[in-house]
Amino acid sequence: MDTDRFIEHVHDDASSISRVARSAPLDTIVPTCPGWDLRELVIHTGAVHRHKVATLLGDYGDKPAPRPDTPGDLASDTDILDWFDESADLLLNAIATADLDEATWTWCPHEHLKAWWVRRMAHETVIHRTDAEIAVGISPVVDSWLAQDGIDEILDEFMIGGPSWATVAPSDGTATLRSGGRTWHLRTAAFSGISPFSGKSYESVDTLVYDQTTDPMATVTTDAATLDLWLWGRGELPDGAVTGDRSVVDQVRATAAEATG
Repeated sequence: MDTDRFIEHVHDDASSISRVARSAPLDTIVPTCPGWDLRELVIHTGAVHRHKVATLLGDYGDKPAPRPDTPGDLASDTDILDWFDESADLLLNAIATADLDEATWTWCPHEHLKAWWVRRMAHETVIHRTDAEIAVGISPVVDSWLAQDGIDEILDEFMIGGPSWATVAPSDGTATLRSGGRTWHLRTAAFSGISPFSGKSYESVDTLVYDQTTDPMATVTTDAATLDLWLWGRGELPDGAVTGDRSVVDQVRATAAEATG
């Protein structure tokens, strides 16, 4: 993990969110986050940053940290933006202070080190930076290295497989994603089971698995930033990016939307 590069992106993208939000009314609608305006976006991202401060500096090995306080309804726009800036500073200081090799709570079933949160916060922040820019009419530009890693993250951490207690059944659809010399071979699937935590029953919930045993029914080829933002629902695929069965590609995107919703 290139921690220093992730930290740099957290700093730069948080600064960009602040700059964009200070340039427009906070009641500006954010079309990529239905129901949100810039105020909600800023408060959400700041709260996520503060929650990870507690996670990195506290002792939360088996449960999440408590939700942080957020600006109240009567807070001024300036107070909200200053609170957001402070949130980003606190996060960066926590990353610099924490022992990133220590265990902590994460929602990831296979990784429980504090370092995991550095990568997660880099992608959380860049995606919400793009949300803010789209809201004010700016076409977002995402660093290709970060976007390439972002494709790995959304596939591995959000979209592939199911909970450890679930049974995953592959189905017929196959798709290949290509970007920057990398290739991801995917097969549609579904998971079923009963959560031991909530007791809730899940039946045939759409997911994906990695599978390169057969030729793909569809292939997506585009640059890393476009592919990453498409998976996150922050942009469309350009003309010519898809070959083969478009319905399988649409299923990949629908799975991403469900997994990250």
